[in-house]
Amino acid sequence: MEQQIEQLLTCPVCLDRYKRPKILPCQHTFCQDPCLQQLADPVRRKVKCPECRAMHNIPPKGISGFPNNITILKFLDLPAEAQFSSRTESCQVCRRSTAISKCFHCPKRLCDACKKAHAGQLKLDIGQQISLIWRELPKLTEAVNIVEKTATHIKQSGEMVKMDIKSSIDQNIRKLREREQILLNEVDLFLQSELRLLKVKQENLEVELASIASHCDSAESKITESSPSAVNDVTDAELLNFHKQGKEYLIQLQNTTIDTAVDDCKTVKFTLQNSQTLHSNIATLGELSSSAFVINTVNPNSSSNAPVRNPRASLSNEAFRGHPAVEMFRTSSQLHATPPVLRHSPRTVSVSPQVPSPQPANSTPSPAQSNSVAGRVSHISTTSRSEQNRARANNNNGSLEFTSYDVPLNDIVSDFSRVQRRSPTSAFYRTKGLIQTKFGSKGSDLGHFTWPRGVAVSPENYIIVADSSNHRVQVFTPNGQLVRVFGSYGTGEGEFDCLAGVTVNSQGWIVTADRYNHRVQIFDSNGRFIRQFGQEGSRDGQLSYPWGVATDRMGFIYVCDKDNHRVQVFRLDGAFVRKFGRLGNGNGQFENPHYIAVARDNKVIVSDSSNHRIQVFDKYGRFVLKFGSEGSGNGQFKYPRGVAVDQEGHIIVGDSGNNRLQVFRQDGSFLCAFGTWGSGDGEVKGLEGVALMSRGNVVVSDRENHRIQVF
Repeated sequence: MEQQIEQLLTCPVCLDRYKRPKILPCQHTFCQDPCLQQLADPVRRKVKCPECRAMHNIPPKGISGFPNNITILKFLDLPAEAQFSSRTESCQVCRRSTAISKCFHCPKRLCDACKKAHAGQLKLDIGQQISLIWRELPKLTEAVNIVEKTATHIKQSGEMVKMDIKSSIDQNIRKLREREQILLNEVDLFLQSELRLLKVKQENLEVELASIASHCDSAESKITESSPSAVNDVTDAELLNFHKQGKEYLIQLQNTTIDTAVDDCKTVKFTLQNSQTLHSNIATLGELSSSAFVINTVNPNSSSNAPVRNPRASLSNEAFRGHPAVEMFRTSSQLHATPPVLRHSPRTVSVSPQVPSPQPANSTPSPAQSNSVAGRVSHISTTSRSEQNRARANNNNGSLEFTSYDVPLNDIVSDFSRVQRRSPTSAFYRTKGLIQTKFGSKGSDLGHFTWPRGVAVSPENYIIVADSSNHRVQVFTPNGQLVRVFGSYGTGEGEFDCLAGVTVNSQGWIVTADRYNHRVQIFDSNGRFIRQFGQEGSRDGQLSYPWGVATDRMGFIYVCDKDNHRVQVFRLDGAFVRKFGRLGNGNGQFENPHYIAVARDNKVIVSDSSNHRIQVFDKYGRFVLKFGSEGSGNGQFKYPRGVAVDQEGHIIVGDSGNNRLQVFRQDGSFLCAFGTWGSGDGEVKGLEGVALMSRGNVVVSDRENHRIQVF
């Protein structure tokens, strides 16, 4: 109670007790001086609320003209003794009533003597932990070796893929060259034929021209002789012949036009049929898909030839800090494994499990079944789910157990304890609605939130929250323990101004939409800044209040460019790739798109918020389907926000205006809904981002309750 009252009396700007608390029209309270005085714009006579960013007019009397918060003033006037009732406490160990203080590492309140003994016990526990850590540390060395081997395999696979790409492209180029040569040969044959005909015509015309010219010369010479006697020498028959022949030539020339000389000639023309289809096919020729790679190798130092643990498990030191309950391995008994069986093809490394049938999560295989489980090299498909395969092997201290799953690369969960992946089904979602865990409350301290918006889940199953009005990103374990925090207010690298969407790519990098800075920022899994791209504007690659972000298996980044009413796609290096959508309510058009998700089959799901619907596109931005309309019935929305999609294609939508979550099948048909308005467990107020954990649990950003809930 003491902490809650003190938080109520603390100004969110100066983080000190209120001094002359003034309440703004948006109902947020701040100190008159210096907090509101520093936020006031004396030129425009406006002040922006730092909580909700609403603009308010300054009264004629200035900041002092805003009304006082009477409730907080009365609390401030009360003496401390009246605010908090005091009581005598006793030591929780020896039960003596004496001066006590809170233990620095646990909630117990102890006297000085018991506190020293308690601290000594903690030192003994730490010593035991250090001994266990030194004993387990060689496993990290093994993991490093496996990572190196995995890197070698990936490099080899990459080189083979490059050869395949070059071979395929070269083959298509050869076919195009062959077609080019065929067309050129046909043109040559046509030219030879037509030019030969034209040559014959030319020769005939030249002969005719010479004949007519000869006739004219001869006739002229006969009738224009200088001597009159020469004319008399021309007989009547010759004159008649000249006249008749000249008349025929004249008629022939009068009936001859230039065009008729080539009227039966042909020309050649090249037409590229289906050019748009050809260009589209070239632009989409081939497709790259990444795949998870699991290697189980034989440990040469072990007499039982036990395979080492899954190399995909996270090796980040951050995963070990502050979590003494984390188990890297589970031990069991009577489990053995034969040496690994490797089968390699030029393009893939195939799965070769020697398991008669998959075992339930809580069952123990028989010795016969355990002995039949062989080590393997697994290529995990990115397009289909296969059955879960479990391998176990003995080591010197017991047995080592690990589980691998055939799932897409960016959905692999690297958990140190055994993880049972459930395939979310319709029945599974119909049982949702009960809260699994919740954490956070309003504030700026670590682990608290002010208007949380986007949420994401990392490959290690950590929950990543965009703490919007605190201008930071907070990372939590699945049970809500704080792991790390990064970011602060500003415009520099790694700084935010009310960030919105957040996602995690297959490399574990964190991608954020820095809303009021009109850009996207990328960080590594430990929160170290990598790069940024985007600036305010409406041209390609420019952004206006970006909101939701998502990535696909190839690493492309999809951004909801909210105020430009479109989706833009970028490469991981920030280069612009494509865009789709514009303002409107037709198919493929948006009005304030907020959040986005990419399904396993590369379908792109967008929450078209102000159109109260969900739209689905292919990865090239071509419209596929839409569902939803404005309303509060099943399948209807009021300003939908967060979207997520599971491995089976079910679409989970945060129906913000109706304060609920709705689940739809892949074709957009309604499946179920859960959640209602309120502040209790399982209740939400203006929910925002939605994400899915490995077990199918739904993570929800409960915006106006300033908390995260997991269903």
